[in-house]
Amino acid sequence: MKQETKLVAIILAALIVFLSGFGLGATRGITIKVEGGAAVQTGGTQTVAPAEQTTTAPPAAEQTTAPAAEQTTAPAADNSGASSTSVPSTKAEIAAAYNKAINDLRAYQGKVTMKKSDDVKIEVTDLPALAATAINAVVKNFTGVTTSEYTFENGVDVNDPNRKLVEKIIPWNRDANVQEAGLVSASATPNADGGYTMTMTFVAEDSKFDGTKNTSEPTYHMGAMDPLNLASIDLGDVVSITSADLHYPGATLTATVDGQGRIVKIDNKLPLEGSGSGKAVISLTINMKGSMDSAYELIYA
Repeated sequence: MKQETKLVAIILAALIVFLSGFGLGATRGITIKVEGGAAVQTGGTQTVAPAEQTTTAPPAAEQTTAPAAEQTTAPAADNSGASSTSVPSTKAEIAAAYNKAINDLRAYQGKVTMKKSDDVKIEVTDLPALAATAINAVVKNFTGVTTSEYTFENGVDVNDPNRKLVEKIIPWNRDANVQEAGLVSASATPNADGGYTMTMTFVAEDSKFDGTKNTSEPTYHMGAMDPLNLASIDLGDVVSITSADLHYPGATLTATVDGQGRIVKIDNKLPLEGSGSGKAVISLTINMKGSMDSAYELIYA
């Protein structure tokens, strides 16, 4: 599971536990505003990053594409079919080009450094003043930009043999499968190095969780990214999310392919809104709105 996806679920669970101490039951709606701004933001506390992540990498705004000298290594044989001159134009062509670029990266056996930035912001509203002061102090610890950097060779992290390249690319641990029918719009523009930049906007989709399983999923979004999957979260016996209705208004995905057909940048903006209920000591109803954003830069050696 993506770190920011897991983070949102952890935050929801933590708030259920915390709010239960204030005796706020299901009769009072608790609104959680989750905002994921541009991944270039640098403010906020970064204490929620897992042990494998660091906060030493520069923010995304400083993570410009590496100089040409650093990107001269030809792709592995599985990338040999990539075109350095043909810019896709139709939705079908752009979807296919994106899928190929991501799936070529998943199979890449050379050396590549990945710089990643995640941004999740949270503001709790519609609470009594005393509760709002205490809760926002806790929530602050979950906010801000989390950055990480990994170097992979032969698909394995050079610093951790248990970490795989395929586990750090969106969509998580599966091939990209963007479909023409899932796109509201798609465009591609040529770049000076012979590559191009693609921008895709996805159709709106809904997802429902019945407390045990997802009864519906945002299928088109899942072909390119990792929407919030509450069914994959184990919150233990004390805390539970009993139901959730999530709405995805339509993600925007921007990706840059270089002149050798390799994907070098990904910017994923995933808006999310919805409501759900959970239990700790008491039942609570939670509404949330916002987004989970992430940005990637790939530097080939």
